[in-house]
Amino acid sequence: MKKYLIYIFVLSVAIVYGQKKEFKNQGEQENYWAEQLFEQKYIKQSFEKFKGKISVIDKTNIEFDNKSLEFWSVKPELLEIFTEGIFYPQIIIGHEKNNPIKSESELKLLTNNELLLYNVKRNDKLRISNFEELPFLSKAATVKRFRFWNYAFGSMNAQVYFIELTNENATEKTELSLFIKGAKLTFVKGGWIII
Repeated sequence: MKKYLIYIFVLSVAIVYGQKKEFKNQGEQENYWAEQLFEQKYIKQSFEKFKGKISVIDKTNIEFDNKSLEFWSVKPELLEIFTEGIFYPQIIIGHEKNNPIKSESELKLLTNNELLLYNVKRNDKLRISNFEELPFLSKAATVKRFRFWNYAFGSMNAQVYFIELTNENATEKTELSLFIKGAKLTFVKGGWIII
């Protein structure tokens, strides 16, 4: 019993005194978490540009061979990250063959558990929003970091994701479009769930 009380006391002290900062709002707290993610979990990666067919379907959908990207709340000047094949759905949902898509009438026949399982297994579409650059995390002219929300099928809550683009030839004066055209994807990491 004494050992149990000591654990509770240590945990309580850690919680109370472990708070590093007070935040004015949720956005400030999430920016802090983003900084922590890059400080603690950053490992430089290297992703190839998409080599297949990229088709812009409409204002909110782009197709990458057999996978599609649905997006909203993305500034038009950032769309080149997708249309240039730098970031594409297969990076998150995989290159595997798509699971069969059911029609509306087939979906109505499924039980709640079957529908949940069907949605969890969907791998044909990546749905994202709130794609934004994070200038406070881009410490060099050759690096730009971004945050977005990923809406996985079968999940009620979005997950925050981060990516990093690196353009070794960029300078402080390089326009965004030129930066993107010469960039490589050098980091992708999922963060927390939005509640």
